[in-house]
Amino acid sequence: MRETVHPSELEPRFKHEYLAVICNNALDAAYQALEAASTEDDTNWTVGTLTYGRVQGRFNNMNRDQSLPWFRLVNKTMDYTPSINGVLIQVVMDDPNVRKKTHRLEANQVELFQASLLGPACDQNLTWRLYIDSDGNPDGPTLTATIMGFDTNRNVVCQWGHDYVPLVSVRATELAPEVEFQEQLPTRRNKDADQGTSDDAESIDE
Repeated sequence: MRETVHPSELEPRFKHEYLAVICNNALDAAYQALEAASTEDDTNWTVGTLTYGRVQGRFNNMNRDQSLPWFRLVNKTMDYTPSINGVLIQVVMDDPNVRKKTHRLEANQVELFQASLLGPACDQNLTWRLYIDSDGNPDGPTLTATIMGFDTNRNVVCQWGHDYVPLVSVRATELAPEVEFQEQLPTRRNKDADQGTSDDAESIDE
C-alpha cells in the first residue's frame, strides 16, 4: 500500500521525534533478537517469540527511563501496550500489507478501559498499531517498522514507514592506547655485596 501522511497529521500527540524513538528502539531490539536466535537449533517459533519479547523488554526499560516522560508501558502482559504521549498502540509482528493477525486489531482490556473512561472520541475513533516485519532474507533479514491507523470499520487511514537509524552503542568504540613496557634484563646478584663484604677478602695467616 502507498504510504499516507505522517501519523501526527491525524493524531497531533504522535510527534515526529516520539515515533522516531519508539520505532528505532523497537527495531534495534528486534535486530538483536534475530542475531541471538540465529543458531541451528532455532525455529520460526523461537525467532518470533524472542523478537516479540525483546521489543517488550526494551519498552519495559524505556518505561523506567525518566528522560522519556511521554512514554509509558501501560500493559505488560502478552499483548503489551505502550502509550505514546497518551495514545495507546499495540505491537504486532506481521506484514502490514498482508495482515494475517487480524485479531490484533481488536481492542484489548487497556484500550477498552480507556475508552470507557474517556470515550472513543479521545482518540478520534482511530485504532493504532505498530507493525514489525521482516523480509525473511536468510543472509541477513531487513526489518521494517510501520505505524498504521484504522477507523471504526477497520479501514486503513494511515500507513507510515519509519526510516531506521541504528542506535549508537553506549560502550566505548575506541580502545585505550597500548602501553609498551621495555623488557628488563635479569641482573646477577652480588652475594658478597649482600653480605656487606668487599671483593678483596682479608687473607688468613697460617
